[in-house]
Amino acid sequence: MSISEFIYSNKKQKRLTRHFIYWLLCFVFMVISFPPKGGGSINGIASMGYQRYYEMVVIRTCFHITCQALFSYLLMYFLVPAFFWKKKYVTFLFSLLIVWLVVALFRFCIFYYGYNPLMFHLKFDLDSPSHLIIRSLTQTVGGPAFAGLIFMSLKFFKDWQQKQKDNNNLEKENAYAELNLLKAQVHPHFLFNTLNNIYSFALDKSAKAGEMVLQLSEIMKYMIQDCATDYISLNKELKIMDAYIELEKVRYGNRLDIKIDIAGATYDKTITPLIMIPFVENSFKHGASQMLNDPWIKLFIQADDSVLHFTLSNSKASDVFKAGKKGIGLANVRKRLQLLYPQNHLLLIEETANTFTVNMQVPIFHDTAVITKEIAYA
Repeated sequence: MSISEFIYSNKKQKRLTRHFIYWLLCFVFMVISFPPKGGGSINGIASMGYQRYYEMVVIRTCFHITCQALFSYLLMYFLVPAFFWKKKYVTFLFSLLIVWLVVALFRFCIFYYGYNPLMFHLKFDLDSPSHLIIRSLTQTVGGPAFAGLIFMSLKFFKDWQQKQKDNNNLEKENAYAELNLLKAQVHPHFLFNTLNNIYSFALDKSAKAGEMVLQLSEIMKYMIQDCATDYISLNKELKIMDAYIELEKVRYGNRLDIKIDIAGATYDKTITPLIMIPFVENSFKHGASQMLNDPWIKLFIQADDSVLHFTLSNSKASDVFKAGKKGIGLANVRKRLQLLYPQNHLLLIEETANTFTVNMQVPIFHDTAVITKEIAYA
């Protein structure tokens, strides 16, 4: 078990152990720092010797620790949550004064009825009742109050650290949940456009509709089964992207000029699923489909050792809205990239009157690498 797990654990046994260690350290510190002249006129090392002196010091410290613990726990587990956290500061200060007096009275009682008789039996010098009253009032400030302040400071710091840790975990969980939601939103958007294409051929009773259904089933299998993971084989992603392009090419026939160039080794790489397809989809939906004459698409992909370079250009009608800013698919990809690679990706979208270009660079990994969700938040 790590130190962090021990400090932040809420298990009763570990909490009791933490508190025991704290008071043990306080006890050792008080014994070591006790004045050599002792607490009375003859209670000193010079007159008593080391053994008898520290016998008195240990006994006296036990009584002191009892008062300090009482004050600390009343402060931290009663006054602070009941008044301080609720911003009842006047009530808190008034209650703090009452607790101080109660602890001072408690100190007087245990020293007068417990410590003094024990010291008398062991033939140590005793505090007079009047002296004991003064000590009880002053040392409740100098001892228990000081120990309580340290105790409260440590508790506040621990709670603050735990809150920061919980907030970080919550941010990661929210980001991962949002990431899954954005990934899920790609599915219906992609399928909606593809099914529309199949529907148009089915109305014409074209034989190509059956072929397109088979290709779509392959794409659906990929989305339902393979995309459930955080990373997927780059080859699979490219294969599904090619299936989508083939579905679209059937629709356009020979009037679409499309060029695809893939360079680099792709067989041993992994990538975030559905990170490229929305751009390809966009090039058809807002590019080629809007062009009556000479639509074209150019796609270049290069897989380096650790970076994927993706460049996609397409023609578009001059009156088409800026899909890079308004398209659902592109907005999702942009958001996913920000969540997955907040400082480790490049996405440039350039739009002119007649062209639309996407340049993207994202990390890719080898199949043999140990890939976990934590990579997404590094």
